[in-house]
Order: sequence, then structure tokens, then C-alpha cells
Amino acid sequence: MPPIVADTTPLNYLVLIEAAEVLPRHRDDGERDAIALAEEQQVTFLLMDERDGAAAARARKLKVIGTLGVLDIAAAHGWIDLQDMFGRLRQTTFRSPQKLMATMLEQDAQRKTRAKG
Repeated sequence: MPPIVADTTPLNYLVLIEAAEVLPRHRDDGERDAIALAEEQQVTFLLMDERDGAAAARARKLKVIGTLGVLDIAAAHGWIDLQDMFGRLRQTTFRSPQKLMATMLEQDAQRKTRAKG
């Protein structure tokens, strides 16, 4: 798996919904430290949910992925059930636009249909 630097917020949610195994273990404190480390290590992705931090990272030309993106990729590989993971997320304090999650679930359903056909 390519190297990933992560802010702790997405990791916390992945642990809460028992989906942390989809990522390698790598923890650092704070968005600034995560961005600095990602730049220094020239990582493939920076795992971060916080909007301002993600915007700052993208301004530095880093590829940012959040909790929902990680879960979507894991579902595309068949490692998890996206609907189940989103259900678990809704039982936490995780906040995300419901419309986005609904769209992602529709896309996941379409992927599954194509894979069967």
C-alpha cells in the first residue's frame, strides 16, 4: 500500500466503526504536523477530514482523502460493506452531508450491479 499520513480524526472514526484495518497504522497529532510530514515524506495521500486543514493541504498540492473516501475505496475493493459502515458512522459524532453519503451509496450499488453483470 502506498504511504499515507493521517490526521487523527479520520482514524478515530475508522476505529469507532471497526474499519481501521483498511489503513496501515500511522498516527500524528494535528493538521499542521500531518501536512508537514506529508510534504516531507512525499506521501501519496494525506488522510484528513477537517475542511480548513484539507484546503491548506490541497493548496500545497497534496492529495487529501477523508473518512468517507477511505471507506468508498475499501468498498470498491470488496473489503467492507459501505452501507453498514455508513450506518455505524451515523451512530458516532461524525458529521457529513447526508446527500453526499446517499450519492456514495448509490454509486456503490451501481458498482456492485456492474460487477455482477
